[in-house]
Amino acid sequence: MPISFAYLCDRDLASKEYERLLNEGLLEQGLKPMPHGNQIAIPVKSGELELEFEGIERHNPHENLRRIVENPPKRWEKLGDIAIFKQGTDTTNWPLEDVAKALGSKRIAIQNEIDSGPTRKSHLEMIFGEDGWVVHRENFVDYEFDATEVMFSSGNVTERRRMGEITTKDEIIVDAFSGIGYYTLQFLVRGKAEHVHACEINPHSIHGLRKGLQRNGVSERCTIHEGDNKVTMKQLHGVADRVILGLIPSSMNAWGNAIRCLKSEGGFIHIHMNVHEDEIDEWAVKTTEWFETASGKNAEAHHLEVVKQYCPRIMHVVLDLRLY
Repeated sequence: MPISFAYLCDRDLASKEYERLLNEGLLEQGLKPMPHGNQIAIPVKSGELELEFEGIERHNPHENLRRIVENPPKRWEKLGDIAIFKQGTDTTNWPLEDVAKALGSKRIAIQNEIDSGPTRKSHLEMIFGEDGWVVHRENFVDYEFDATEVMFSSGNVTERRRMGEITTKDEIIVDAFSGIGYYTLQFLVRGKAEHVHACEINPHSIHGLRKGLQRNGVSERCTIHEGDNKVTMKQLHGVADRVILGLIPSSMNAWGNAIRCLKSEGGFIHIHMNVHEDEIDEWAVKTTEWFETASGKNAEAHHLEVVKQYCPRIMHVVLDLRLY
């Protein structure tokens, strides 16, 4: 592997430092940043410390795929080393090993519809490669999970990044629908939260969450509460500075318990919901009023984030609400 000078920084600063070094012309753009102990090593053009870095492959996967497949799909998703094509993609005559190499992957899968139930079970079908366990790196956080059992929404990448950029040092957080740690890991690794109580009902997600906590070195700052959060959140009354309600299409069933989880002086609740595009502002106002009435506290809509389009005219939104 090539050797380069390295600039070391804390994980939570890595994204901003990478952009700064790039803008100042100091970045070695042909090499990949990597973990170095509890920090991130960024390849730079000068310095004192030298390390080995992986090179960034310069290739066009669309062109590569076009050379070996007739009428190739224009879009696919990558989770770790798995290339995932949408449901209905005809791969009958594909040379799958060659396709994987062309896309810089080791495995290939077809994504089918996600269950709408509380466990959000995946129906990913592996068509090349033996299992669905993957390590997926995003925003300097490693997620580890079985993609054939649990979902991972790449469309929520901006919201995961946004949560990781919130300074949560010294905070106690309740993640009511933690899954494999979509937001839990961002708060622990990048936000430096003191502790996260992660509530999750799906045993496959819990398995992945434990692996992710260990891989990122933050297991000691997270307590996993297994089972239905209607029960587990009742054990967490009065402990939280912040509560995450990261369930769509609706997190309403957990609203009351979220209020009770906050400390007596209040705190923040992040409320996920699917809302018609013409009703987003009205929903935010009515939701703020509901929480104010239900909590007996003042409620302030601190921020409203439109994450993505869920389906035609329906938007996935997040309301950052402060109770005080």
